[in-house]
Amino acid sequence: MKRFILFILLLSSSSALFAQQPTDEELKKKGPYLRFEPSEVNLGSIATNEVTDDIGNVEIEFYNDGVQPLILNQVSGCCGTRVNDWTKKPIAPGQKGVIKVWFRVNPHPHRISRTITVQSNAINGGSKKVAILGEVVIPSNPNEIQLP
Repeated sequence: MKRFILFILLLSSSSALFAQQPTDEELKKKGPYLRFEPSEVNLGSIATNEVTDDIGNVEIEFYNDGVQPLILNQVSGCCGTRVNDWTKKPIAPGQKGVIKVWFRVNPHPHRISRTITVQSNAINGGSKKVAILGEVVIPSNPNEIQLP
């Protein structure tokens, strides 16, 4: 009898492991739902002679695809990325907001990889990250032959 009870307890606890996770569409119907558009910002290739102070000014749009107001509690940047402003009032369902960030881009060859972390009341995760990617390259000379 003890083995039978132990077997039933083990069976019922393991069934919870196989429970299905709600889909995005189901989550959108339960509360605020945070979506970034685009999900990552790609600055592409920037020539060293084209680097200006404005290159590091980035606006990230986000949307509330849920059914309740979305509130961004905190927005932070890494690696010297300054968060200048973000939409602080509640974002109604179907509306969008903006996060404005700035970081310095130096005029020498390097990869750009920055991350913005957003804390919110979204049902699809209280903490979301947005990547800002790019690359500063040496400009090519049209008279030079490029070898791989």
